[in-house]
Amino acid sequence: MNKFVLLSALAILGASGCSNLSFFTEQDSTPIIVSPSDDRAYQVLTLANGIEVILVSDPQLKKSATALSVGVGSIQDPMSQQGLAHFLEHMLFLGTERYPDTKGYSEFMTKHGGAHNAYTGLDITNYMFQINNDVYDQALDRFSDFFKNPKLYPEYVEKEKNAVNAEWSMSRENDYAGQFKLSRNILGDHPANRFSTGNLETLSNKSGSKLHQEMVDFYNKYYSSNIMKVAMVSNLPLAEMARLAKQHFSGIKNKHIEKPKVTKTVNLQQAGGKQIYYQTNEDVRQLMLDFTIRNNQADFASKPNKFVTYLLGSEMPGTPGQLLKSKGWVSSFYAGSYPSNYGNYGSLSINIELTQAGMKNRDKIVAIVMQYIDLVKQQGVNEKYFQEIKTSLDNKFRFLEKFDDFMYAAFLAEDMQNYPLQNVINAPYYYKEFDENAIKSVLNQLTPEALNVWYISKNEKTDKQLHFYNGKYRIENISAETIASWYDSTYMKLSLSSVNRMLPETFAIKTVSKNDKPELVVDNQGIKVWYLPSQAFKEQPKGSIDIYFNSSLAHNNIKSTILLSIWSDLFQLQQGELIEEANKAGMQVFVHPEAGGLLLSISGFTDKQKDLLSKALENIQVEVDEQRFLQAVDRLTREVENEKKQLSVSQAFNAFSQLITKDSWDKQEYLQVASKLTSKDLRSFIKQLLSQNQVRVFAFGNYDSQDINEMAAKLERLLPDNHKVTEYTRNKSWEPKEGQLFVVKKDIEVNDVAIVDLQSHSEPGLKQQARAKVLIDHFANYVFDKLRTEEQLAYAVGAIAPTIDEYASVGLYIQTPVKGPKAIQSRLDQLKLEYQQVLNKLPEATFKQLKTSVLVALKEKPKNLSDEVSPFISDWYDENYQFNTKAQLIAEIEKVTLGDIKRFYAETMGNPNAPRLNIQMRGKKFADQPFASFKNQTEVKSLSTFHKMISYQ
Repeated sequence: MNKFVLLSALAILGASGCSNLSFFTEQDSTPIIVSPSDDRAYQVLTLANGIEVILVSDPQLKKSATALSVGVGSIQDPMSQQGLAHFLEHMLFLGTERYPDTKGYSEFMTKHGGAHNAYTGLDITNYMFQINNDVYDQALDRFSDFFKNPKLYPEYVEKEKNAVNAEWSMSRENDYAGQFKLSRNILGDHPANRFSTGNLETLSNKSGSKLHQEMVDFYNKYYSSNIMKVAMVSNLPLAEMARLAKQHFSGIKNKHIEKPKVTKTVNLQQAGGKQIYYQTNEDVRQLMLDFTIRNNQADFASKPNKFVTYLLGSEMPGTPGQLLKSKGWVSSFYAGSYPSNYGNYGSLSINIELTQAGMKNRDKIVAIVMQYIDLVKQQGVNEKYFQEIKTSLDNKFRFLEKFDDFMYAAFLAEDMQNYPLQNVINAPYYYKEFDENAIKSVLNQLTPEALNVWYISKNEKTDKQLHFYNGKYRIENISAETIASWYDSTYMKLSLSSVNRMLPETFAIKTVSKNDKPELVVDNQGIKVWYLPSQAFKEQPKGSIDIYFNSSLAHNNIKSTILLSIWSDLFQLQQGELIEEANKAGMQVFVHPEAGGLLLSISGFTDKQKDLLSKALENIQVEVDEQRFLQAVDRLTREVENEKKQLSVSQAFNAFSQLITKDSWDKQEYLQVASKLTSKDLRSFIKQLLSQNQVRVFAFGNYDSQDINEMAAKLERLLPDNHKVTEYTRNKSWEPKEGQLFVVKKDIEVNDVAIVDLQSHSEPGLKQQARAKVLIDHFANYVFDKLRTEEQLAYAVGAIAPTIDEYASVGLYIQTPVKGPKAIQSRLDQLKLEYQQVLNKLPEATFKQLKTSVLVALKEKPKNLSDEVSPFISDWYDENYQFNTKAQLIAEIEKVTLGDIKRFYAETMGNPNAPRLNIQMRGKKFADQPFASFKNQTEVKSLSTFHKMISYQ
């Protein structure tokens, strides 16, 4: 049995006396349950105004974070102003009584290495920030004032409406967003049936409903301290954090309201028993069995939903997931539960990706799943599955790793709204007991009456159009005859999931090496193994292995690029059972195509990794028959075609990546080659690549020399007798040169316009990269405030500083629903000039703060194993065996002066001859608007032609 670390909440009392108020209420001794691997100090307190606060103290932190959640969301929107909770979230950031400047908060964050964000859900609004430690107190003062005295300027209502509208515009063609909206529409008069995002139509002045007044009323009614939760994460001692909590959050007004609850009953006769045919924008083939269930989030300790979905989503032998895959009807099978999706109701769903064969057998697949649910009801409520799930969750919690503190604060503040304080951290992992009644209660709700069967593809016949989203649909009642047909015939012999064989049995620490840099420990017969023990997390019985089958066969060849993708797809599909078993045991395995070959990655607990590696290598040569091959080609083809339906800005960034990377291909050429490939081509390619390669392995974490040698021996046995060792190859990137101006102009199938406009420095190396890194946050904040906050031209807008191999670059991106390409490009060009004037006046003190913030982030200690190994892996791929790129970058940043970043900007964005890539995506809404053109531009109309005319690094 695991021993959990219990940190008792301390009772903190305020000063007593007739004229003094206590800022804290007395605490009970209820402990917070944290992972034994968590070395941070925790404390819980409740302020006199009712705010519950969790304090997390970690002396190693270079930045501090805070999140405040309010127990109210879009489900409380008035019908007259749908999207109001979300709109208020936007408006709240625009100044307070003590800090009235609308840009003041974002400028303060940028200056001090900060980040801030917020989100609105159905029943929660969550605000969060992260900042350098030395200004944490000041940041809390600004942040907390949002919840005391926000300005909520009437004059910014119209501007911020446009921002919300732009955010909606980005998602209106998203199929998932449309389906989620339709699922709520079906609920009828239930409060969850709201348009939660809002747009110009819903957020407007109406008879009897003025937007600004409604927003102020919403704030005054719901933003009460007693339904707020605060999470603070800092390097400060707990006592000092408690003082800051008292100082900054005690002044929030307690309006003594009850936390809003939804009690409306869902009428299943209206909301269930439906067949929903949804026509998508993307070319997908999906089937979803979606059951409406009562919200049972309070049963987190007995986890009935986890138990049920563990069985329903299994791909172990005899389960629908395994049988349907083997039959070639499905490519993905997943079960999940979302108990609070609709407030007091939620959903439990089985999500299935279909093949073409599966599309012809959708009704049979529904019947098989329904029959399996009956089998689970009859035989599946067995304590052995509880023990297996509990062991898996206990193991994960025992060795739980830290992650980004910004997100940690946000998650804590959200979970404080959902779980008892003592279980806020361990709730997802805590499995107290086998509760047969709770499991049966969930299973008893999985009935045809509570079921909606979704048939999702681009070819569904429809008769209705969604309002606010580009989705068409048709709804029919599930007939009694259809329900009867589900149980009439036995299509497959079903069996329950078998016992997991890969759960770790020991957590022994095997690492003996003390090297702080990777060491080449095997170099034999074309196999090279580098090994690095963890220095920061030596107590973790985990490790990761990257096995890279690098081969020149994979380079500069469109056929090889496609075959690598198909190979990895088939491995993931055929090894579903192995992947699932490993995941549940705390390990991961996947195969991924790389520009230089194939990557096999294994990670997690190391105890059973030997077995996992053996099975993965045994099956690396996938089974290839014509049906499986054609299905994989179909999936790949649809994935490529569906890129046309992505967000405009995503398509622009895709085009940018294709320009800078040598192994990139025109879409039509790619699809044409894919259509002509055969299963024989794949079998031949696999055989060739495994016989002509250089195998490179990077092992990190809890391994000893025996593990490394056994791994190398397994790889030697995999390689054929005629194995030929090839030279290591890397994909090449565009080499920027003075005077280059390449422009992509493309009409796209979605509505908005997007632009990515980037200029590179002509001098390679870390010196210019360091200057870009110091500059970018200030530039990005200026761009966001101007184009998003002030001018409301876009929701997705900003500045970036990507490194193109050795070359530093800086650029702008935007997705806009309000201007055509030429008009928005003109504004971007003007903005570049405006910012140069701002930069030229930048105070030395502000520059020093920007530089310090970059250094603080780079020097921060890793939070987990992935953070620790990441810089070494990057150098490994680049063949920098000194493994010192990060250290050299830090050294260069230390040297950067204010004059340096001014020169860098002048030599890139301010230089008309700087190497430039300009990508313009013209949405169909702006088909009549012109593209932007430039003097001496070279328009890229073919990737293959472009890559022949440029040089590479």
